[in-house]
Amino acid sequence: MSEPPGKAAGEQRRRLAAARRENVLADSRARREASLARQAANRGRATRNREVALVDLIDRLLDGGVVIHGDITLAVADVDLLYVGLRALVASVETMERDLGIPLSARGASLNASAL
Repeated sequence: MSEPPGKAAGEQRRRLAAARRENVLADSRARREASLARQAANRGRATRNREVALVDLIDRLLDGGVVIHGDITLAVADVDLLYVGLRALVASVETMERDLGIPLSARGASLNASAL
């Protein structure tokens, strides 16, 4: 006795969905393992280069840029009265111009050192 066509198609869809789930889980595991390996490598590099001067640290932060993000919510009796979202970008002018393409420096013929 053969199965009805709808039942076979449903079983095939279930098998395909299970295979997709397994692929997603395998990809997720691979990403997690890669992330853990990167973290371990970064931790090792940080411990090797532990003696970093404050000036060098600030230079690295400004060269790459840092985003500071925070949220503040004032609530009374589970009623939100005030919400403040804060975002700050801390980077050097050179980094902003180079990486983001934002012109921040004043340029012009009258500002050249030779013109002064």
